[in-house]
Amino acid sequence: MLGRDKKNAASSGGAASQDYRNHTLIAPSAKVSGDVEFTGGLHVQGTVEGNISVGKEGGRLIIGETGVVKGEIQVPQVVINGRVEGDVHATENLELAEKASVEGNVYYLMIEMVMGARVNGKLVRLDDERRNLPAPDKKGEKVEAGKQAAADNS
Repeated sequence: MLGRDKKNAASSGGAASQDYRNHTLIAPSAKVSGDVEFTGGLHVQGTVEGNISVGKEGGRLIIGETGVVKGEIQVPQVVINGRVEGDVHATENLELAEKASVEGNVYYLMIEMVMGARVNGKLVRLDDERRNLPAPDKKGEKVEAGKQAAADNS
């Protein structure tokens, strides 16, 4: 049975999700207003009205079936099975489960999308040069490797 537990730990996110001292749960009845920065794991079952980002140590964000995020997400590892209203920046991997609904652009390095997941926005694959750049600050501005340039509106 110990081998089975190790296999499940690896498939559920490794060390970040197994260290429960660094794991935060936002319960279905909870509503958070304001930006959230975390390290380790963050499991959203309630509502977050604000941006979600991760500290320097990295982390994994899981948005459960009842979870709602109204804001931008900038986390290396993201699993979505709830609703997101805002852009998602997953610089390592993104998993969109069956009940995932994203209203915004999705920036990812690796993606897994299950039948039933919905995205209303652009899917943009990040290459190694662009994955560590900041998100564009202004609407219509795009980020290029090594520099930022205004979008061509002609």
